[in-house]
Amino acid sequence: MRTITGDIVTPGGVLSNSALTVTDDGEIGEVGSTRPFSSHSEDIDARGFLVLPGFIDLHVHGGGGADFMHGTAEAVRQVARTHARFGTTGLLATTLTASQEATDRAITAARDVQLAGSGEGESRIFGIHLEGPYICPARRGAQPAQWVRDPDPAELAHWIQLSEDTIKQITLAPERGGAEEVIRLARRNGVTVSVGHTDATAAQTEKAVGWGATQATHVFNAMRGLHHREPGTVGACLSRPEIVCEVIADGVHLDPLIVRMTVAAKGVAGIVLITDAIEGTAMPEREYLLGGQTVIVQNGTAAFADGTLAGSVLTMDRAFANVRRFAGVSIEAAARLSSGNAARQLGLSGKFGELTAGAAGDIVILHPESGEVYWTLVGGRVVYRR
Repeated sequence: MRTITGDIVTPGGVLSNSALTVTDDGEIGEVGSTRPFSSHSEDIDARGFLVLPGFIDLHVHGGGGADFMHGTAEAVRQVARTHARFGTTGLLATTLTASQEATDRAITAARDVQLAGSGEGESRIFGIHLEGPYICPARRGAQPAQWVRDPDPAELAHWIQLSEDTIKQITLAPERGGAEEVIRLARRNGVTVSVGHTDATAAQTEKAVGWGATQATHVFNAMRGLHHREPGTVGACLSRPEIVCEVIADGVHLDPLIVRMTVAAKGVAGIVLITDAIEGTAMPEREYLLGGQTVIVQNGTAAFADGTLAGSVLTMDRAFANVRRFAGVSIEAAARLSSGNAARQLGLSGKFGELTAGAAGDIVILHPESGEVYWTLVGGRVVYRR
């Protein structure tokens, strides 16, 4: 049994100078306990710190010099170790538009690590997010042009089988031929469909909602924008309650005013914070690769030489702090945006993404002023300590 004392952030509000317990099985026991801090070696004295549900990142490509498209178990574990340092306790291993063979390798490596379980210092792998290859060439952003193709139900069925049902999300352009069949196939297999890298009109996006799309990939970025006579992909995503919008709150991909506007339009329940982080995250500023293309990381931005944004070097602790600053949301609302809503999208509400009795002991402890991560726990185990 471990007792953590601090300001406990629960779905109902912040319990100041309180405590929670984590059982030996890695689950949260009591929440809001008045149990005093003890000198027991397993206990954590976080008085004056924020004790939050561990962050869940549905869209992350890499970090610490590794990328999921490297297609090795070590690359997967390196990314998981890197993001655990910044409070991420669970993530979706996100692929890039590539050949079937390269995607097969990435899926196999992520699947094997997920099924084996998280190791020392690692966040959980909750599954796989296929970003592409069924996207719009004109809205491909950093995705390699040579591998963009029409939706292929046979290929997706192959990947679902190869993954042993660990594929949890796919990003695609719903205006492409074959999209309806692929969307319906994905939904039958429990895969969330996210519209993204798309030039879909508002009407085409709404059709996709009817087929089963329920999410928008990095809203505003790499999609048809908002116009008062053609609301575009963005307009449909902001107005349809079925769509949950991914938001990259780094102050680069979206102006802070747009973040505030999106929160106002969608409400706290309609947004998940993501990083879209690449291998250069938590690394020195220099050149890295994404999909075989050179990315320059400098001044907190990842971009190609022509200025095209190529993912980010954002971490979830900064996303949490930024959304509070940009949109003025409460601490408990920011916890939903950075954890609870993602757990809901994965069908894991009640078990992950909240500090409630019976949930997993996946916890991040932040300094209330600097926002720095001081402890990250996965299943009650400390995987990072500052």
